[in-house]
Order: sequence, then structure tokens, then C-alpha cells
Amino acid sequence: MLTFRWPPQGGGGVQRTLKFVKYLSRLGWDPVVHTVSNPFTDLWDPGLGDEVPPGVAVYRTPTVEVEAIETGLSRLGGRVRGLLRGARGRGGAAERRREDAKPARTPTTTAPAAGAVVGEREARLARGGRLARLQDLAWGRLLVPDPQVVWLPGAFLRSLSIARRHRVAAIYSTAPPQSLNVLALALRRRTGLPWVADLRDPWTAGLHRNQWYEGNPSRRAREERWERSIFEEADHVIVVNEAAREEFLAKYPFCPPGRISVVTNGFDPADFAHVTAEPRFLEGGRLHVTVTGHVETMFDLLPFFEAVRRVVESDAGDRALLRIDFVGTKRQPRYDAWIAERGLGDVIRFHAYVPHADSVQYLADSQVLMLCMTPVKEYGAVKILGKMCEYLYTRKPVLALTIPGVTSRILERAGVGTTVDPTDVDAMESVLRRYLADFRAGTLRAHPNEEVIATFDRERQAAQLSDILAAAIAGHAGAPAPRPS
Repeated sequence: MLTFRWPPQGGGGVQRTLKFVKYLSRLGWDPVVHTVSNPFTDLWDPGLGDEVPPGVAVYRTPTVEVEAIETGLSRLGGRVRGLLRGARGRGGAAERRREDAKPARTPTTTAPAAGAVVGEREARLARGGRLARLQDLAWGRLLVPDPQVVWLPGAFLRSLSIARRHRVAAIYSTAPPQSLNVLALALRRRTGLPWVADLRDPWTAGLHRNQWYEGNPSRRAREERWERSIFEEADHVIVVNEAAREEFLAKYPFCPPGRISVVTNGFDPADFAHVTAEPRFLEGGRLHVTVTGHVETMFDLLPFFEAVRRVVESDAGDRALLRIDFVGTKRQPRYDAWIAERGLGDVIRFHAYVPHADSVQYLADSQVLMLCMTPVKEYGAVKILGKMCEYLYTRKPVLALTIPGVTSRILERAGVGTTVDPTDVDAMESVLRRYLADFRAGTLRAHPNEEVIATFDRERQAAQLSDILAAAIAGHAGAPAPRPS
């Protein structure tokens, strides 16, 4: 099992693979995990390692994390600039007057307007300066398909050794990062072993990805060849929703429909065994609308915050009741400034990243759970967030700020969701007022469809993967794969 996301890292990608390993082990499989030893991430959750079943072999191969180097250089540059500013300050008024007399430098980009979709590449270029341009060149031309490509040479050789030592029967890879697909493809070609590819996100059709193709047709062509190879050479491809499956079947009509399966993200009931009915982290007696985990950087929260402002400024009672809680969401300076200027710091609150065990307690402490999905087709209409599945387990009302698509349909069928366009301030204000009225009346609840919710159980999904792996291996029975060399 090839994965770049594994404990002690945290996050949704880790959860999916970890739960597969946990439940495959109970179904008679012997998972062998190969991952990175020194990942660059700001999401750490060492407690997840306790869920790795005893006896599961985990191999960790080191890499050079380009993002870690860039971050270090950026911090060093900030310290140097701070020292230089301090030195200029000590230089006296004359030096400051000379500095002030210099013409103002025109910024390379303007700040994004409210509601604007700002991608990873635009954010890098917005920083301005020579370093940003060099980073853009490296990411666009050299680190293809992503910075984790640096891991591949060492990981390939180590994977061959692991396959030989454990006499593995099949390869399972999960992406992103998309470099894992390139690694699995190389191993498939070298060993001839059955290969099951798990595509958690789109590749060449991804919203982030397309930003790197602008003015770079050679990169697009290379990645499209890699993506096509998955559907030509993998024994089976897994996607997380039916919309992705339909898009891939239309794009690669040569691929038999039976070779692409949907195995959604899910929830593990065992994760909630420790949850208490009494609130532990959030105050009782208030209406908590809560988001847990990452919020896509291209999602703009300002329209929602404006809806919150309207609600709480028009009624002191509503202000005392309503709390918007972001748990583990990365803060952005423009949000901090906007909230501070309007005096909403007691209503809109950002909590630090917490271990997954605490994250689910925040769900239990809340009355409404919220999803934030960028309102474009490539994201909001076709993607299923792992956190949505955990929201389903709670059977609580879910406010989905997104456009109509797979998420809105699931929430509607599950009987728990309300979907609102995240740019429609009036509609979001109306929903918040309704939640407050229902909360006061004691009628704020969902109407869950248990049959739909049960399909998102992790154990059930691992059984699907078990069947897929068994079929991939059986398909090779007539022509045994060559031994790894």
C-alpha cells in the first residue's frame, strides 16, 4: 500500500488509508505500508498511529521536501528583513527620510476581492519578488506532477525490495499527491503485479492543477499521458463518487465500466466511542455552527461572515446565542482584520488544530455542522469531503455552502442537509435565522435516512476494497506476475 499520508500525519487522506488497513487486516489481508519518513505538513496527529493493527509492516523512506526548504527560506528572509528594518531604524531620521523619498514599488498583483477564487499559483505570485517567480518556475517546470516527485527514485528502489521481501500479491496506491500514481505505474511495469489505483481527487481536471497548465502545454501533455496510463494499465481504479466515475468513463471510453468503482470517503463508528454527551470544548446553551478541519484556500468566507454580521447586529439575543466555530482551520489575515474591524471576535472563532479524537468531540458539542466547498464545478459539484461523512454519522443538521452537485444530493438523500450558494448573503442570513428560531423552540434537528448513512461506514467500504483486490489478483491467476527483481 503506497501512500504519502500516514500517521503521525493527520488529515482526511491519512484517515482513508488508515481505515482501509485497519479493516483489511480483519478480513484476512496482510497490508504492507510504504510511506515517507520525513513529510512536510502542519497536520500532526500521533494518536492515529494507535489504530495501526499489530503486525502491519510499515516502511518509511526519506525524501527531500521542497516545501520545507521554501518555508525555511521564507522565514529566514523574514528575519533578515526584520533585522534590516531594525538597522534602518537605528540609522536615524535622515536615513528614514531617504527611504521614504524612494518611489513606491508597484505591487505585482492586487488583493483578491470578496468572492474571488484565488488558487495556489496565484497566491504564490501575489507574494511578488524574485523568489516568488523562481518558485513558480520550479513548481511549474521541474516539480511535475507535484513536489513529492523528489521522493520517487528512492521510493521505487525501496518498493522493489519490500515487494520481494513480503512476496506481495498486489499493489494499492492512493493519490494525491499524484506522484504516487507515477510510482505505482513504474512498479506495475517492473513487477507485473496487479495494481489498484485509488484516486481521491481529480488529476488533470482538478481546479488547482489547471492553473499550472496555463502557458505550459508540455506539462499538461505529460500529466495527461500519466493519467491515461492509469486507465490503460491499472487492474482497477477507485474513485470517491459517481460523478468522478462518469467523467473518467467519458474521457477514457476504452476503459471497461467494470474496472472503475466508487468507494466513498466514510466514517468509523469506533472513532466516536469516547464522545461524551455533555459538551467538553464548546459552551452549552448556545447554537454552535462548526467546521472541522481544512477549508479550501480558494473558498471565500467573507460573504458568509457578512451574513453572520447582519444576524447578530440586528438582535442582541441572537448575538448572545450564535457562535461560528472553525476547528483546525488555517486563519487568513484578511479574515482576522475583517472580524476585528466589525467587533465579531466573540461570535466568529478560530480554534487551533486538534487531534482527530478531539475533533469528533467538537462535532458532538455542536448543533449544526458546516461544509465550505469552492463554488465551481471542479470542486463543489463533484468532490466528497471526508468530514462530510463524519458529519453524517452525528445525524445533525448540516449547512453546506456549495453549489448543487454530489455533496448536496448525498445530504438531501441522507435527510440532514441544507445547501446554500456561498456567495448568496441573503440566503445564508435566512438559514441562520431559521436555525436560531428552531434552536429557541427546541426543534432544531435533522431527519436522518439510516439506510443512506450506513453506506458510508468504513468497515463496509474496506469490504468493497477487499473484493476489488481479490478480483484483481484472480485476474492474474492465469498469467502469474513475474517476481520482482
